[in-house]
Amino acid sequence: MDDRRMRIVASGDYLHTMGPETPETMGFGAYREAEARLALRFLPTGPQTAAVPGAELAGADALLMLGQYLRRADIERAAATLALVARAGVGVDKIDIEACTANGVLLFNAPDALTEGTAAGALALMLAASRQLVAMDRLTREGRWDDRVNHRGREIYGKTLGVVGPGRIGGELIRLVAPFRMRVLAYSPRLTPERAAAKGAQAVPLDRLMRESDFVAICCPLSEETRGLVGARELGLMRKTAFLVNVGRGPVVDQDALVAALRARSFAGAGLDVFSVQPVPAGDPIATLDNVVLCPHAVCDTYELRADVLRSTVVDLLAIADGGMPHAPVNPEVLGTPRFEAKRAALVARMRAGA
Repeated sequence: MDDRRMRIVASGDYLHTMGPETPETMGFGAYREAEARLALRFLPTGPQTAAVPGAELAGADALLMLGQYLRRADIERAAATLALVARAGVGVDKIDIEACTANGVLLFNAPDALTEGTAAGALALMLAASRQLVAMDRLTREGRWDDRVNHRGREIYGKTLGVVGPGRIGGELIRLVAPFRMRVLAYSPRLTPERAAAKGAQAVPLDRLMRESDFVAICCPLSEETRGLVGARELGLMRKTAFLVNVGRGPVVDQDALVAALRARSFAGAGLDVFSVQPVPAGDPIATLDNVVLCPHAVCDTYELRADVLRSTVVDLLAIADGGMPHAPVNPEVLGTPRFEAKRAALVARMRAGA
């Protein structure tokens, strides 16, 4: 790489998921446009179940993360030069945040860029599950036209939507369903009635949300507080005609309990973009059910979204190099610490020398 530019490495799952695409069609045009200041290389291809190899980070100023793991040992190994980790997405549960902080590495993500795409994906799953679109597609292809009477859908208009986690994504979903005249309930541990009302929802306890909702949308991130938040007891509160949609994180819902409830048809069905183990293992019972719509953690994945997310990371990387702040720092306490600022100062001096 050109030593006068910011040296950025991109996690190997970019190449692993690229398929017939090119970096340009994958949204990397923003990096090409900024190549006078940014030097990007891709790490060796690898799945999202793998960890970023620390040996490959030697000499890098920044790491661009898609969805692999970033372990403590690998952060420590690269910490002499690694100053920045840009998560091209929202979730940071696969990154050792404490290790980043301890080693003077600033982590930031791009939550705003995914808001609209993920909320639209949640709405798509609500409609696909309630209208039984997967079953309808199969019947049509198989010539079983008259079997459609056994797969009648359920309406979304005038129903009750319960949003677990009415933050960016949940709030946008509330906005999107306004034309459907839905009554909206919302739950978050510290949600106030005023904040809920500002989003067009009513703040209620989780149990009430589960009991009264026709659609339950899980939109919250994964934390120790939300892990297993929706278990067998909560699922047992749902209406027989209700649907559950999860676009947050898989472990927020107890998947074994979810499979058992769907098998028993305790409620009507589900639409899932996330799972307790990803990718879904071969033979996983969740894939055998006919009352669930499954998506491989890609319901928000569009060409436009990818370009927006990568453009956001470019803007933040350049802002940091110029002494500023990223839009969404995950560990802002790193800013101003001697270890981080020394690395930033060395980076800025090198980049200015090449200007």
